[in-house]
Amino acid sequence: MRLGPLPLSTLNINRHSPLLWLPVVMAGLGLSAVAGWQLGRTSQNEPILNLEQQRLQRRSAALEEKLLEGTATSEEQMQLLKLRLASGNDVGAIALLEPLSDQNPTKWSLRLLLADLLLQQNDSAGAEREIRQVLNINPIQPQALQDYARLQLKLGNEQAVIEQINAAAVAAAGRPEALSIGLLQADLQQRQGLTAEAEATYSNLIGTHPTDPRPFLALALLKQTQGQIPAAKQLLQRAKLYSTPVAGTVLDQIAASWSVGAVRQQAPSGDGADLVNKDPEALGGDGNELAGRS
Repeated sequence: MRLGPLPLSTLNINRHSPLLWLPVVMAGLGLSAVAGWQLGRTSQNEPILNLEQQRLQRRSAALEEKLLEGTATSEEQMQLLKLRLASGNDVGAIALLEPLSDQNPTKWSLRLLLADLLLQQNDSAGAEREIRQVLNINPIQPQALQDYARLQLKLGNEQAVIEQINAAAVAAAGRPEALSIGLLQADLQQRQGLTAEAEATYSNLIGTHPTDPRPFLALALLKQTQGQIPAAKQLLQRAKLYSTPVAGTVLDQIAASWSVGAVRQQAPSGDGADLVNKDPEALGGDGNELAGRS
């Protein structure tokens, strides 16, 4: 399996943007065109954009009228949802998502989007309710589990998260969801300070998913935090074998930055004098692995 650029840690609740998964959901809903219009409003091509904006405003007005009349189809409601999101009308989007989620119970992305928007309105209880509805249908839905973990950690309910994720990991054994849930479980183990357990979880995931770069990358990051730079870089190279060329370039850049960091730690004077006659292996190898050579 070959993947594109890989996400890093999923449980850093101090991040400024809580919409970590929203771009994925937007892509699933086909929102990229509208988002592109919104982002492009400051382009130099103002006349054309103004015409496009006017067209979208007319379309939005027509859809709003049909919604008021009760004649809007599900497809038209989805179009209106895209327009409300693109215009920043979160309250209006919530009002649409509530019935749409009920009408499409198997489209978990709608309900998770609703949960996220509710959280932006400081409605934690409402957000949890929507996430739990997804988990009631599918207790091992990875994105719902991730959102549940993020919310509960924010609320200080770490034990509830641990119990939920551990139970999901057992239930997902041997299924496609096992990898994503296992990575989430290892994140929690690191959060608890259970480094050895996290490393064991990553190693098990590598054993059961030997051609997926994600557990290699996750274990590499863990090794890097422990100061084990050569081992971390070796794991990055293994991740690179199963990644796209673009992702491979990013991994090379990460490995190079780790090498520079190791050099700086060993040359605190900043002029390189402290590195004279140092063992090259102590600096993380000869750099061949960065060029993909063995």
